[in-house]
Amino acid sequence: MPCRPGLALLAAILLALAVRIPVAAWRFESLQDDRDHYRLLADGVARGQGLQHPDHGTPTAYRPPLYPLLLAAVARFASGDLPVATLHLLLGLATVAGTWVLANRLELGRYAFWPAAAVAVDPLLVVGATLPMTETLFTTLIVWMLVATSTPHTPHTTRRHLALGILFGLATLCRPSAWAFALLCGLVTVASRWRRRNRTNAPIHLKALAATAVGVALCVGPWLARNLAVSDTPVLTTTHGGYTLLLGNNPVFYDQVVRQPLGTTWNDSTSEAGSRPDQWRTKLESQLPVPPHGIHAEAQRDAFMYRQARSNIADDPAGFAQACLLRVLRFWTPWPLESAPGSAWPRPLKWIVALWYSATLGAGLVGLCRAPWRTQSAWISPLLFLLALSLLHVVFWSTMRMRAPVMPVVFLLATVGIGSRTDREAATETAGPEAY
Repeated sequence: MPCRPGLALLAAILLALAVRIPVAAWRFESLQDDRDHYRLLADGVARGQGLQHPDHGTPTAYRPPLYPLLLAAVARFASGDLPVATLHLLLGLATVAGTWVLANRLELGRYAFWPAAAVAVDPLLVVGATLPMTETLFTTLIVWMLVATSTPHTPHTTRRHLALGILFGLATLCRPSAWAFALLCGLVTVASRWRRRNRTNAPIHLKALAATAVGVALCVGPWLARNLAVSDTPVLTTTHGGYTLLLGNNPVFYDQVVRQPLGTTWNDSTSEAGSRPDQWRTKLESQLPVPPHGIHAEAQRDAFMYRQARSNIADDPAGFAQACLLRVLRFWTPWPLESAPGSAWPRPLKWIVALWYSATLGAGLVGLCRAPWRTQSAWISPLLFLLALSLLHVVFWSTMRMRAPVMPVVFLLATVGIGSRTDREAATETAGPEAY
C-alpha cells in the first residue's frame, strides 16, 4: 500500500540530505573553482561596485546577473564557502520538492516519489551543486516554472500567470537559454491554433498573456535598463552567446575533435602544438575588433564572434554537420567526458555513473515512446523545455554538464517508462470511460 504523499516528499528530501551533504563536504573546495567568475562578480556587487568585469573594472554583461546577485545577497549575511554550499543545498531541496509537485501535476500519483528521489541522488545535479555555476539555481527555477505551466485544469488567473512570468524572467536572468523554451512554446502555440483554426473557437486569454508579460518585464526590464544606462547598448541577454557558438564551430575544433575518433577531447594535454584551446583563444583575442572594456565593446565582440561562427559553418558545412552530431552525443552521453562533473573520478565510479544514466535515459526514452501527453496535456510544457534545450545545444557548445537542467523531466519520463500508468489512466481502466 503506497505511503501518504507527505511522507513520500519527506522521504525524498531526507534522501537528498543524506546524499548531498556528504558529497558537499567531500568536494567542499570545489566551491573555489570559480572558472566562470561568478563569485568574483558577486564580490564586486557586495562591495557596491555593481557587475564589473573582474579583470578590467568596467561594467559587464558577459555573464547573466541573477546568480552573482544572489551570491552577493548571501554574502551580506555571511562570507566564505559554507553559505554558498548551504544555498546550493537549499536550492537542491527545492528542486526535489518541485519535481515531486510536478509529478503530481502530471498525475503520476503514488509514483511521484521516484522522479523526486532520482533528482535527489542524480550525479550531475549533486556534483554540480558543489560548483559555483548556474545549473543548480537554473534547474530549481525551471522546475517550479514547469509546475506553474502544468496546471491545465485550473483557471487562467492573473496571479498564476504573473507568477509564471516572474519565474520565467528569473530563469532567463540565470541562463539565457530559457528564451529558447519561450520561442518554441510560441511556435507550437501558433502552429496548433493554425491547425485547428476551423475546428475550435478556443479563446485567447489576453489577460493571462498580459500578466505573464508583466511578470517577465518586472524581471528582465531592470537588466535591460541597467545595460542601456551604463553603455547605451540594449543587451537583453548577455554578451557571451557569440563565444559559445564560435567555441564549437571553428576550424581548429573541427580538426582537433570533430574529425578525430569518438571520445577525443579538446584540451591542453591532447591538442597539437599551436592548436590548444588557450592558444586558440589567444589568437581569437588578437582578431577581435576592440578590447573588452565596457558593455558596448563586449556587444561588438559578441557580434563579431557570431559572424565568424556563421562564416565557419558556411565554409565547412560537412564539419558543422559532424559537429552537430558530436554535440548531441556529448549532451546525452552516459559517460562523464571532459569538463563534466565526475570527469576526473576513478574509472569504477565512472562506470557506476554510466550505468545510472544508461538505465535512466533508456527508461526515459521508453516513457517518451508511450506519449503520455496524449492523455495529459500538462506534459507538453516539460517536453517542450526538454526539446528546446536539446536543440539549442545541437548548435551551441555542448557537454554532459549542460543537460543537468533537463534531468528532472528525464526522470519524470523514466517513471512512465519503467511501467507506471498515471492515476487518470488507471482510474479510466477501472471505472470505464463513462467515469470521465
